[in-house]
Amino acid sequence: MITRLISVLLLTSVAAAAQEVKPAVATDLGYLYVNQKHVLWPSPESIAKDLRSKDAGVRREALRLLGFADQQAHVQIWAQTQPTRVLGEAVVTPDQIELEYAALGEDATQQAILAVEASQTQTTFAAVAVPTPQGWERVATFQCWCKYEMYIGQNALAESVRVRPAPELDSTIPEHFELILRASGGGTGIYTQKEAHFRLHHGELHCVMSFVSRRLSCPPPGPCTVERRWFYTTTFGNVKGGVLVEGNGSFASNQSPVFWSLRDLESRPLQKISCSTYRWDGQNFRYEAFAATYPCELSSP
Repeated sequence: MITRLISVLLLTSVAAAAQEVKPAVATDLGYLYVNQKHVLWPSPESIAKDLRSKDAGVRREALRLLGFADQQAHVQIWAQTQPTRVLGEAVVTPDQIELEYAALGEDATQQAILAVEASQTQTTFAAVAVPTPQGWERVATFQCWCKYEMYIGQNALAESVRVRPAPELDSTIPEHFELILRASGGGTGIYTQKEAHFRLHHGELHCVMSFVSRRLSCPPPGPCTVERRWFYTTTFGNVKGGVLVEGNGSFASNQSPVFWSLRDLESRPLQKISCSTYRWDGQNFRYEAFAATYPCELSSP
């Protein structure tokens, strides 16, 4: 009986260890929250399917695997009466779910990027999982309270999670990519969005580039000021790198609602344009400042 009990305890301990194979390393990158806890996954397709399930229990487990804490996976249900009161809670139902595969590392292996938008909690979540001999392993999760991207006409998930090509010297080799994440916040008339680029190195996701991609300030009575930045990968001869384009401008405060709702209009008042160039530093695995002649001629927004 004692031997059987010990066996059960050992099996339970092994199962628990398999679910979290590495300790959590959490990073706060502006408004973007990153957690690099490793968790074993079933297939990414099965999680994406379960996120769409009408069964609350199935959906809750899929949200947990994606990286939602228990509190984040639930929303309160309020009575439609005055005074109102909490009647209960329900499991979050994602509005958008996107799953794609891309080689974020240095070889041809493709990783899974699973992202969801949950307007009920005004959050965007993304997770990256790598294939292993035993199946799949989640290596990082990202979350943002991106309420400023969630309005009519704006695709919050597309604004927050993107995959773009990494710089390459030889077009015949397998194409590699970078995971681009954006997170925003604001208040008192100031909106700030930060952009971070990630790549996989030795089984871990690393932030290789980050900058403020958008800043909008409208202190009364005005004028409003706007900053925009774009980063494009390119090559400088035989050097891999990229160009950071920056624009600054201003507009009347009475135009502010239009600029908030139509992002493309933010580029119109940009007057001062400058460019900075970067090279890819493979040894330190990140972009480093690099001097190039006429950097703005290499790329354009």
